[in-house]
Amino acid sequence: MKKICYILVACLFFINCSNTQNKFPQNFDYGKVENGTYTNQYFDLEVPINPNWVIQNKEQVNNIIEKGSKLVANNNKNTKALIDASKINTAYLLTMFKYEVGAAVNHNPSLMIVAENIKDTPGIKRGSDYLFHTKNILEQAQIKYNFEKEIYEKQIGNLPFDVMESTVDVIGKTITQDYISAIKNGFSLSFIISYLNEDEKKELYRIIESIKI
Repeated sequence: MKKICYILVACLFFINCSNTQNKFPQNFDYGKVENGTYTNQYFDLEVPINPNWVIQNKEQVNNIIEKGSKLVANNNKNTKALIDASKINTAYLLTMFKYEVGAAVNHNPSLMIVAENIKDTPGIKRGSDYLFHTKNILEQAQIKYNFEKEIYEKQIGNLPFDVMESTVDVIGKTITQDYISAIKNGFSLSFIISYLNEDEKKELYRIIESIKI
């Protein structure tokens, strides 16, 4: 169960692979959770939080990303270098699971919100551009990702997002992971959801569709 968790939350976002650190704007906001809502002033974002879901702290997120990155790279030096470079420009804003990591469940649905500084990549105009590059990287990973649908648009709040669906077979299970991305304030802003079946998908999309942005 933990292995599935690490693989699916190790988001391979490495569009910016510069070795020079890009500082985030002074007014950049990692957001906060208060009164059952995650808010982020920089992205003008509000996400309702089910009190029964488990929010990961910074140490837990770092642990998941580190272990997931190792599983995906699988001793591939080029992939590992891309992952390491991406960490300079990537902010993990919110990570939450329906259950505690390691709980005795068949699958643990998750939602992660990730922002990546794309100021050095002016050709990325919208979410579909960003997802095009993300797909290319995922196709080089040691784990086999499948992409059966074309990228499509989905309106969330007042912002048009683009959606890329992927599936991966892990330990006898086919897990779906949707990357939902848009460009805002010089960043790619992405919601990444992981689910096993239609019930989990519906529950996650109820959260997505209630987001204010």
